[in-house]
Amino acid sequence: SVQFSNHTGYPTFKGQILNGQQLWDLVEGLEANDLLYYTHLLTGYIGSVS
Repeated sequence: SVQFSNHTGYPTFKGQILNGQQLWDLVEGLEANDLLYYTHLLTGYIGSVS
């Protein structure tokens, strides 16, 4: 998965590719703050099964 500053259709974008552990770290941070209950999830740019 990735984190980008904006849609790649713009002339410039910044961000990084996340490996499975980095993505899991984000989920753990959400869980630690009891932020696992939301109504929308934006997905895309999934490069691998990890």
